[in-house]
Amino acid sequence: MHLKPSDPARGSAFPCAYLLILAALLGGCAATRSPPITEVTDPAPASPEVVVNPVEPSPLQQAMKAAHPRTGNVARAKALLETLLATTDDASRAQHPYARSLLDQINERQRLVQQAERTSQQLKDSQLRNDELQRKIDALADIERMPPVRTPKRALAR
Repeated sequence: MHLKPSDPARGSAFPCAYLLILAALLGGCAATRSPPITEVTDPAPASPEVVVNPVEPSPLQQAMKAAHPRTGNVARAKALLETLLATTDDASRAQHPYARSLLDQINERQRLVQQAERTSQQLKDSQLRNDELQRKIDALADIERMPPVRTPKRALAR
């Protein structure tokens, strides 16, 4: 049987399917209701409180925190790392490669900061010399722009 576009049976087939799917979904949601909350007459025994003792950070962790570029204390970090490298127990020896690496990074960072400060000072000095030389060039240009001063000719005595 072939349906024409104007046939009412053709237009109602799809909405009916959507309604059936919607009804099935709503029925599934209604079936998953939670049970009503009932009042508990016998309370459960109180669980013991768990007290967490803060673990003291290792010297390497303290040094890492102190070595932070913006908020740290580099001198303290270096002292902690040097102390850690001086200890010889097994736990400290396991951290020696990390401590050496961090100490090398701190030293390199300090070297680069000093180099940047020197470069910055050299740049300031160069700018001052550049400004002074520019003033001298401007003064010479002003002198060249001025018309020459002519002195009156003296009469030659014969």
